[in-house]
Amino acid sequence: MDIQLWNQIENFDLDKPNDQYGFSTRLAFENSWTFYFTKTAILEYKKFMYLAATSNEMVSPSEIVDIVWHQHLIFTNSYSDLCTILAKRIEHIPSTHNKAEHEKFHKAKEVTKKLYELNFGKQPEEIWTFGNPMHSLQLDNANYNLGILKIIFLGAFILLSFPISLLLKPVLIQIDNPYFAWYYIFLFGLITFLLMQFVKKTCDSLIEKIKSKLIISNLTPLELVFFQKNNLDYVIHGVVNNLIENRRIQVTGNKLNLIDDTLTNNQYENCVIEIMKEYDLIPYLQLHQLIINKPIFQQLKKGVEKIRETILDSKQFLFIIKVTLVVFGLLLNIGFSRIITGVSRGKAITNIVIITIILAAISYRYYKKVVNYLFFHTIHSSFKEGKSNTNVEQDWQWNYFLYGGLTASFMPLVMPANNNFLSSNSNSGCGSSGGSSCGSSCGSSCGSSCGGCGGD
Repeated sequence: MDIQLWNQIENFDLDKPNDQYGFSTRLAFENSWTFYFTKTAILEYKKFMYLAATSNEMVSPSEIVDIVWHQHLIFTNSYSDLCTILAKRIEHIPSTHNKAEHEKFHKAKEVTKKLYELNFGKQPEEIWTFGNPMHSLQLDNANYNLGILKIIFLGAFILLSFPISLLLKPVLIQIDNPYFAWYYIFLFGLITFLLMQFVKKTCDSLIEKIKSKLIISNLTPLELVFFQKNNLDYVIHGVVNNLIENRRIQVTGNKLNLIDDTLTNNQYENCVIEIMKEYDLIPYLQLHQLIINKPIFQQLKKGVEKIRETILDSKQFLFIIKVTLVVFGLLLNIGFSRIITGVSRGKAITNIVIITIILAAISYRYYKKVVNYLFFHTIHSSFKEGKSNTNVEQDWQWNYFLYGGLTASFMPLVMPANNNFLSSNSNSGCGSSGGSSCGSSCGSSCGSSCGGCGGD
């Protein structure tokens, strides 16, 4: 291995300093990748380019590496600079998908794997095996989503209410009031308790299955904040709050004042600082709106949303929801059956109607808890255990994710921001700073896949 050449390639920076929509951010944004996955994909691309430059045989990238390659080709000056370091112009050769080409590129992939292992060790499967990062989670995609499942359940609940009441009637007429009410409440409480134990165990098992995957295990603390809350507001609150705590921003009445414009080693903080340089005093609501549309924050949102959607639409997660809906549906049908039986027999039903309504409200509350349990509880506790032996107090991002908390002077400004921008996460696009760079790229110019490369 040519150590000197590899060090030059590895240290080659594809991003320009303080570029808000540079190579990495654009690559992550357009492909809905997380920060670490993007960083890893770029590193693997550099390894591939090293192999292309030093090998006399044809080498071929993975689908993920090819995406990075396509992106880099757009940045013509940067690509030329890299080829200068390689002392070789690496040409992109698209596949024509005919049989002869297929065999040639298949051989090139085998050569690439052999050379890679010889120089760098085992190829990370998330980059070299799977064409889509989400496939590395190895979750089965369900035939329908959570919204459709709720509609199916509601329809089944309505259609089956009367048949179930007829089925239960012989049993229900044997139980007098007020014993039925007490039995019913006790049964509801017991089954709900057992259900939550099932949910906890199943969620733990699901997270244990996917946590070791690269895109999950390397989520940044701020990505985990969004992963948990599904709201970009909390990420923004945390970033601004840390700048206040470090005395870079001062709270003046209901406005913020930048008192130290020195950039930090945190790209999100630097984005906020660059915005605030243009203002003497700025209300947090206005600052919040400017921040949330910036590409770097939108990229975080898109990358993590993709993971959430993959989990929420998986058979493994929807199985938990199915069990929850069936259990609460059957429990509530007992109450409805009692009401129908009482009406048919001319009995007083006021108490059981009230009890059933209360239990229905409780059921809905627990259903919402089950839907969010994986993200609010399982994810949090899982990463908290992993960080139990580290000094997280010195890392504000981990401290914010694990323990939360905002400064007292900042809290009054956050509350109206939450109310006014609750739906701000629905915003999409690259933001005003993206400019025309958010337009089309050469992604489709070489077809859906790439064959390999050659050199001059």
